[in-house]
Amino acid sequence: MGCIGMAVPVMGVMGIASSSITSERIFAEESSRVEPSRTDAVDAGPTNPQCATQQLPEISMLAPYKHIMRRRALLGAAGAAGFIPASRALPAGTVTIVVPYGAGSTNDIIARLVAPELSALLGQSVVIDNRPGAGGTLGIGQVVRARPDGLTLALVSASSIPINKALYRNIPFDPARDLTLLTIAGSTPNALIVPAGGGIDSLAGLIARARQPGQPPLRHFSPGNGTSQHLSCAQLAMLTGIAVENVPYRGPAEGVTGLMAGETQFGFASVPSVAGLIRDGRLKALGTTGPRPSTLLAGVPTLVSLGYPAFGDTDIWYGFAGQRELPTETQTQLRAAFDRVLADAGLKERLRRAGFDAVPPATAAQLDAFVQAQVAFWAELVRSSGATMD
Repeated sequence: MGCIGMAVPVMGVMGIASSSITSERIFAEESSRVEPSRTDAVDAGPTNPQCATQQLPEISMLAPYKHIMRRRALLGAAGAAGFIPASRALPAGTVTIVVPYGAGSTNDIIARLVAPELSALLGQSVVIDNRPGAGGTLGIGQVVRARPDGLTLALVSASSIPINKALYRNIPFDPARDLTLLTIAGSTPNALIVPAGGGIDSLAGLIARARQPGQPPLRHFSPGNGTSQHLSCAQLAMLTGIAVENVPYRGPAEGVTGLMAGETQFGFASVPSVAGLIRDGRLKALGTTGPRPSTLLAGVPTLVSLGYPAFGDTDIWYGFAGQRELPTETQTQLRAAFDRVLADAGLKERLRRAGFDAVPPATAAQLDAFVQAQVAFWAELVRSSGATMD
């Protein structure tokens, strides 16, 4: 897969790459196809059950940061005027946010919602550069190799840092070590979905179908081995004891299309990508991951409320990161800018309508601890699922 270099409406979901060849080879092949210069980016404008019961420390994104919960609210109340830090460490020039998945993906949606606000606040142009390929490692590798001056950032997620760290062993960088997380912009649950009108109306019904005498393993779709959707299906199978078969597709959109065509029987998908299909009655949501119900899916229970508390820690988070060598002063300026932007009531409402839950701000130390906890959590799920890209 090459680069996407044209403006694309933010709708639907493009693919998260999956392949059976080694990550080392695919990374080399994809990198050789990328021109040294940036693509024609879109300008935001100047303006086993054991793994499931693992407990994360309080720095989990879903745990309360009690002593800093009010920070973004206070920043947002300060007004919408441009933010000029007392000591400006970020150099002049265009800020590029590399999204390691295709235009229209959930990662891309949140990046495009935040970018215009960040641009207006910094007084600098902010562009989105979609660099899909190699399961997100292509785009992340580009950011890791970029000059650590704050002008090249990455849209990161649970997939691109902790999951890929466990999944890929031969890529020439460590996403958890070589990136510094600047902020978590939001999180979204995955929804457990089945075709509407297929005779399965609840999680209990799905489990009963799987346990029928003579029933072959239920086929579930995923956007590739080791993706959060694949791991959620593997976790469900481990917790319920049902037999399942993974059917990987090129990306999330293709997987959902296959589900509606009867090629598979169930799967997980990010709520922003399927909420419309659920509301239109084409898909049925049986439950959602995370500790609280989705604001987009009224009446759909959480899997936690259905008796599976391990799913409370599997929301997918999205954030922005720079290089590990990013100067402390630049990190401080960017964190302050992101905090100010994410505190804006208008942006918070747009993110909510798109299906993203707000996440409290965190200090640099808390974010580092959070990444390490996520690495441990997802590594166990990857190991238990048997997923690998090497």
